[in-house]
Amino acid sequence: MIATLIFQQARQKRRELIMLAGMIALYFFSYFQRVAVPGTVFNELQVDFNASAVAITTLGALFLYVYGSWQIFAGLLADRFGGLRMLLIGGLLMTVGALIFPLARSLPLLYTTRVLVAFGASFMYISLIKEIDTLFDRRHFAMLLSVTLFFGYSGGLFGTLPLERAVDWFGWRASFLGVGLLTAGVLLGNVWLMKRIRRPEPPHRRALRLFIKDIIQNRCGWYIIVPSAINFSIYFLFQASIGKKMLSDACGANSAQAAAIMFGMLLTTMVFTSLSGFLSRLIGNRRKPLIIGGTSLTLGALTFMLWVLAHPSDTAGLMAAGCVLLGISVSISPLLTSTMKEVNPEEAAATSVGLINCLSYLCVAATTNLAGMAMDAFREQAVVTTQAIIYPASAYRMILLGCLIAAAASWISSLFISETRGLCTYRQRLRLRLRF
Repeated sequence: MIATLIFQQARQKRRELIMLAGMIALYFFSYFQRVAVPGTVFNELQVDFNASAVAITTLGALFLYVYGSWQIFAGLLADRFGGLRMLLIGGLLMTVGALIFPLARSLPLLYTTRVLVAFGASFMYISLIKEIDTLFDRRHFAMLLSVTLFFGYSGGLFGTLPLERAVDWFGWRASFLGVGLLTAGVLLGNVWLMKRIRRPEPPHRRALRLFIKDIIQNRCGWYIIVPSAINFSIYFLFQASIGKKMLSDACGANSAQAAAIMFGMLLTTMVFTSLSGFLSRLIGNRRKPLIIGGTSLTLGALTFMLWVLAHPSDTAGLMAAGCVLLGISVSISPLLTSTMKEVNPEEAAATSVGLINCLSYLCVAATTNLAGMAMDAFREQAVVTTQAIIYPASAYRMILLGCLIAAAASWISSLFISETRGLCTYRQRLRLRLRF
């Protein structure tokens, strides 16, 4: 009897792991879409559509505005209807947008497809958060999230050098059409898994009203949101929007070299992100020391990159080191997410993470737009060729200086984050507040 029970539990856990793997595969393409456009194909899109820098960075910013603004609602829906169901709905929208994107012949249609992709992709991460929190012991949350992000970031990795090579060989339209077809295949695989692996219906909580007021009014959460939004915005700006172009324009790197550096930056992020949860576990599930270390490293990396741009061209190697440091600094993301979940009500895991993700991506979108405006402010000093518009180093120095000021605010906020040690502290703090 006991042996049968153990066998059934092991079989159920294996099915849940298979289901989680299928969801992560769809998240892989979601992250690819975030990183690949406009960063890797910035010049191709600008030349093909005869567009300004603001028009192309707006392509990325529009994606992020939609993605970010929908995160809180995605969290509410995941808490209400379950992660897997919402992931499949989002996956369908993302797939439709991904298939139409390479067929677009005008900027309005291009923007429309990115809205579809962003709307669908907004369900991926939050749905995974909900499933991990539901299926596995909460003590392992940060560690499992780190592993999940590693495989998700792999999609972004393919959006750098591998995509750049594919675009060089086949063109950007054929390359993105191939990605859209692969995404459709993975979506169909998840639908098949959902039919084969039956899961109980999620409990019908009043999720649309669940603790939203408590989460927003929770001061402990805002100390986490500030460094999460700023650190990720700075990283994403260089990784997915202007990093490759900055290396080509101001540091003497060619397209393949710049894409290789972005590849290395994201690979570094993947490795250190996957290790951050394990490292936190090794030091007693402490989060705060690692978070402060990450915000400090962001300050150091930006200072170093500013110093590099103050020197003559052909500094791609030094700038690559700065990009790698930025990649390491953002590896605290799983710890910030875990801490946000732990300082808020247990029942609202997806909603609380949805809020931090929402504000982080809105910050990324605003940062991306501001960077495009800064670049266009130096348009008269830019060199126009048949393949690209080359902006001066002074444009990128202005962007880095703005990022440095924001990073200082992030570091200060990280000093006030509460240590949770992997436990939900919300009710404990609530009891203490009521007592006094």
